[in-house]
Order: sequence, then C-alpha cells, then structure tokens
Amino acid sequence: MSSSTASKEGYGAPKKVHHEMVTSYKLSVALLIKCYSHFRESDDMANTSIAEKVKIRKSFCILALKLLQGPDLSLMDLKNLFTPFNVLSSLSEKFDRNLKNLRHCGIGGLLDIVDELKQVLNGDPNQTDKSSLEANAVIAKNSVIGYFLRRFIVFFEKLSFGEVTRLFQAFVRYYDDWIKGVQSIMLILQLKVDNWYIEEKQWSRRQAELFLATQAALVQNNEEKALSPQDLQTRISNILKSNPDLAEAHFMSYLNYLRVEEFCGAMQSLFHCFDRRTNLDVKYYSDEKSKEHRYAALNLAILHHHFGYTAEALASLKEAIKTAHEVNDNLCLQHALSWLYRLSNVNKENLIVQCIIKTFELNISYTTSLALQNFAHYGSAKISVKPSVIFETLIKSDMLNCQHNYKDLIFNNNAMKSSLWRLYGKTEMCSLWAQVLLYLNIDTLSQTSAYYGEGYLQAVCNTALNLFMEGDYNLVHTILQYAKHKYSHEPLAHTWMLVENLIHFTKALYQENFEEAESAAQKILVLDRWEGYLKLAEVFFYQQEYEQASKCLGYILQHYSYDEHLNDGKFCLLRAKILQAEIQFASSYPNVAGTMLAFNGCLIDAEKSELAYLIAIVQLHIANVLLCLGLTTQAIKVLNNPRCMVEILSNGGTYDRSRATLLYIKCLIADSSKLDNDSRGKVILKAAKSLEKVRAGFQKVETFSRVKDVVYLQAQLYNSLNLRKERNECSMDFRRLDEEYPTKNFQTLVKYL
Repeated sequence: MSSSTASKEGYGAPKKVHHEMVTSYKLSVALLIKCYSHFRESDDMANTSIAEKVKIRKSFCILALKLLQGPDLSLMDLKNLFTPFNVLSSLSEKFDRNLKNLRHCGIGGLLDIVDELKQVLNGDPNQTDKSSLEANAVIAKNSVIGYFLRRFIVFFEKLSFGEVTRLFQAFVRYYDDWIKGVQSIMLILQLKVDNWYIEEKQWSRRQAELFLATQAALVQNNEEKALSPQDLQTRISNILKSNPDLAEAHFMSYLNYLRVEEFCGAMQSLFHCFDRRTNLDVKYYSDEKSKEHRYAALNLAILHHHFGYTAEALASLKEAIKTAHEVNDNLCLQHALSWLYRLSNVNKENLIVQCIIKTFELNISYTTSLALQNFAHYGSAKISVKPSVIFETLIKSDMLNCQHNYKDLIFNNNAMKSSLWRLYGKTEMCSLWAQVLLYLNIDTLSQTSAYYGEGYLQAVCNTALNLFMEGDYNLVHTILQYAKHKYSHEPLAHTWMLVENLIHFTKALYQENFEEAESAAQKILVLDRWEGYLKLAEVFFYQQEYEQASKCLGYILQHYSYDEHLNDGKFCLLRAKILQAEIQFASSYPNVAGTMLAFNGCLIDAEKSELAYLIAIVQLHIANVLLCLGLTTQAIKVLNNPRCMVEILSNGGTYDRSRATLLYIKCLIADSSKLDNDSRGKVILKAAKSLEKVRAGFQKVETFSRVKDVVYLQAQLYNSLNLRKERNECSMDFRRLDEEYPTKNFQTLVKYL
C-alpha cells in the first residue's frame, strides 16, 4: 500500500478552482459564527471567569472544526452537535433566535446577515483609523473560520437575485423540517461525535479531500482508528455522488479494496481514478496525457503484483517504462526501476545498485532509502553478503530517514534489523531491536505522532516469537490478540496470521498432535508457500513418513531457485537440506555414517552465509551422528566448540537448549564407559541430576513426549546405580505421564535430536 502511494506521490497535475454551492447548511454555519462573535463581545461573556471563557472558546473551536470539515448536515443533526458542549448552551439559544429571525425577516434579513459577516471579518466600518480597522475585527481573515467566511461571502455575492431567492426558499424548508422534527420527536437523537457524518451524502470538494487525506493517513499509519472497509466504502460512495470527478476518492477506494483483497473492485477503482483525472481539453499525444497513461500503467503493475500476477505486472511495468522514456520522465522511471527489481528475477543485484545510484543523483531520498533497505534484504536472503556490510547499508538508510523524518521507513529499518539478528541467530539482539522499535511509540509526545504501520507490527510479531521460544504461551496469546485487534485487515494482517499459524504448528508438533500440526501447515502453505512445504515435511518426518517428507523437500530444492518471490532465500534452502539430512539419518539408523557428508555440506553452506545459529544446530546433528557411531570423544569436542553449545545456550529457545543439553549428557554418559566403575558412577549420578533441568525445560514448552524420554533415561541411570527409590519415583512419573499423554513416536530418544 505504501508503495502504491509512493508511485502516486510522483504524479502531480495543476488543480482547477471549483465553484462551490452556497447551501442552507453553510448559511446556518455562517450564522452560528456571527452569533458567536456577538456573544463573545456581549456582557454575558464579560461577566464569566477566565477559566470559563477558555472552556467556551475551546468548545466552540472544536465544534466549528467539525462543522467546517464535514459534509452538509440537517439542522437537527447540526443542533445535536451542541449536546456534548454544555458550556455553549447560551450560544445555542442565541443561535435558535437568530435562525427564527432569519426565517421571518425574508431576503432582506439574509442580505443584512452577509453585511454583518463582512463587519465581523473587516472590523467596524465607522472606525476612522484605518490602521486599526483590521485589529478590531472579531475573526482573523487568515484563520480557518475566517477563510470559510471569506469564501462564503465571495460565492454569495456571485449569486443572481433569483439564486438568492432560491437559497432563501431552501433555507425556509431547511428550518421548517427542523421545527417539525423537534415537535414530533421528543427524545433527542444520541449522536456519536466522532461518527456524526455516517449517513450524510452532501460533501463539498474540500470536505471530501480532507476526509480522504485523513483516512489515507490512518490506513497507512494506524489502521485501527481508520474506518472499517465497509464503512469507508459507504463514505466514498457518498462523496462520489457529490463529486463524481474526484480522482482521489477513486484512488482511496482502490486502496480500500486492497484491504479486503477484492481484485475486481480494486481494478475498477484504479481505472476510474485515472479516467476521472484526465483533462479532456488536453490533446491525446501531449505530455500531460502521456503522464496519465504511464502512472496508470505503473499503478496497474503494482496492483497485479499485490495479487501475485507477475507476468501481467511485468507487462504493465514495461508499458510504463516505455511511455516514461518517450518524455524522459526520470521520476517515473525510478519508481518503475524499483518495481522492476521486485518483479524480475534477472540481474536483481545490478537493478538495485542502479536504482540506488540514480535516485541519489536525482535526490529522490525516499526511494533511495527504500532501495538501500531492499539491497540489505536481498543481500541477506539471496546472496552471500557479509552481515557487517548489510548493517552498514541499513545505517545509511537510517541517516536518510532521520534527515527527512520518514517514519514508516524508520520503523521498517528497525524491524529489518530485528529480523536480521534473528536470521543470524542472535535472539537477544533481535529482542533488543524489537523493543527499541516499540519504544519509539511510547516516547512520542502525542498519540498523533505515533506510527502503527508494518514495521510496528513486525516488531510485535518478533516479540511474540521470542516469548514463544521461552514457553510463555499466555503472553504470546495476549500479544497476538492485540495484533489481531489492531490489524484486522489485509495486507498487514498477513504477518500476524503467518506468525499465529507458525506458533500453532510448533505447539501442536511439541504435543504430538499431528493432525492439528498438519492443518496449521496447510494454512501456512496458503500464506507462505515455501515455509508451508517445510512445515509439512517436518510433520511427516516426526510421523516417520519419510517418503512423504522427502517429496515435500524435493519440491523446495527443485523449484525454489526459480521462484520470483523475494523470501528468505538460502536460509529456506539450507533448512530444507538440514531436514533432508535428518530424514536420511532417521531412515538409515543405525547405519548413519553416510549422513555425515550431508551434514558437512549443510555446515559449509551455513558458514558461507555466517548463519551462526544454524551452524550450531548442524553441529549438534554432527555430534549426534558421532555418538551413534561410537565416537563419543569426537562428539564431545564438537559440542564443546564455542560455536555449538555456547551459541545454543546463549541464543536458543527453551526447547533447543533442552535438547542440546540432553545430547551433551548422553555423550558424557556414553564416554564414561572408558572410566573405572567409581568414576563412571559419579558421572552417571551427576548426569541423572542434570537431567532435572532438561526435564523442566521440556515441561515448560509442553513437549511431554520428550519429558517422558528424559524420565525414562533418568530411571535407567538410577537403576544402573542401584538407587531404587529414585528409580521408582521416575517410573511412577513416567507411568502418570504416559496415561495422560500417550506417545505416538517412540523413536525420539534414539533417532531424533
């Protein structure tokens, strides 16, 4: 959505001056302003305290803004707006009297009111000192209210006598409808102040532009406070009835349809946006006409990309590039180049570099910063760029963002740093950057300066994943509920839905609820194809359906490199290779010597990309293979490597820390066979006690099958030491757990890490 807006941002056309109708509503608002100006100078106002004066002035300013910014209201609805402001009761009564007087005074009274409004704006005409004339004016000409009155007077004076007569007759009907309503309805309508314009259909152009700009900003920065897609579409329809040629309304409709993934509606609104904007007086082959076409083609490409139609998006993008070349529109070309990088699968690196260089030369700072972030993303995901270079690139983007206060890019940059630290296996740094990003909103001086866009949501999801790794499921549920409430519509809802299903999948896998895990994997498949296939393979792997798991992994390994979607690249492929090696190990057990080559290949790939946590995971698997081969001393050496156990214990979640510690204890027990009986007994006793911590870790993440593995191993160790009491306690715990949580995979202690 932000990219669509960015492309639209480069498009500009001179605005026409639109003639505004003088309606009964605007006449009533002008009369209200006149009443307030007289009331402010009256004795009643002079006799009130300073605090009361401030309250009256503040209340009237809020009321005036609502009246001036919204569409035309009935007089009943206008009067209902006074309800929340008790301090304006005297003004309301004065306003009623003036309305009644105007109703009975006729056209002469209407003309007198306009003269009085001029006096309110220009000061007392009897003032001899012209220098102090403007100083005596009740309302400043340059204020919001002054601007409204000046426009009202200008357009009123352009009316013919017949039009003035029709205006007064319309006002009489307007006033009489209110009187009839007051007489027939005894209960005052309860009208919500923030939604007072819900059913109104009469919008002036400036009111509509202000409303659309406000909603566009809310949709992009704080969607929770924006209108729901259905309500917003109702308002847009009402606006278009009053302003059928308002292109901004069609573009807002286009963005609104994207929130609900409605392709046909989005396509139609986008076409209407550029159809309505086209000036028919401009010749077909002129520059302005060409500008309409190239930006329409560019936005159409973005629309196709949003719905996954890559070929159609490329065709539209080529059309935009062709027309931009014809008139040397560098701005349009740079926007097109940035999208060509996303859509094309050829020379991506060169396209990004050229985009950065050219946008920097043209001083298009927003696109430059965005291109730097794209380069960091591409460098970490697809090619082997050193982490230090990637973070230096993000620092350059940070500098541009801070210089120009690009709040959305500031948040996206920090969210990317958080995700990159997760990619490289540094969980604490990931958590730190997520907290820094969340703190940016806490530290704002006012809620209006807060930002709740895509970057903020990613920080929330990263925090949820960090807590899930530690087994704090209640906190994770609370955070996800917050994300659901705040981001209920696409495309942002896509992020929390993916995280939610990943969490459901992992938890179901921990509890050996394979049907639920497979269901979650199918949902992930819809949201992220490659992650979905990985999760399906993992489910089949733990169900010991190795052939099905290999098919899923084979699809990834064969097709991923040709995929045009920018995902985690080699990270996804590497995880698929590691899982493939695990399947080879489990299916060939106990003849596992051949799997060492596969794990070594994974280790080389992980070291090339400096993926520290995956390096540690692969080394755990290598140590497990060495343990099965009886090479216990070598296995312990691998585990003692600082890039293995230290990395897991420092940055791993509770589950990974527990299974790594379990493997280390198994290696120590196996290696103790080389010692004498007394020394071996001490090692075994210490190992049995150390397993308590492992057991607590598995229990915290609710992996009860692994808890039973640990209890079973403890019982065997205590039995070998002839410690019957401890053995019987472990046996009793195992029986209780087995009755409550039956095991479906009995091979985890032997065949699985």
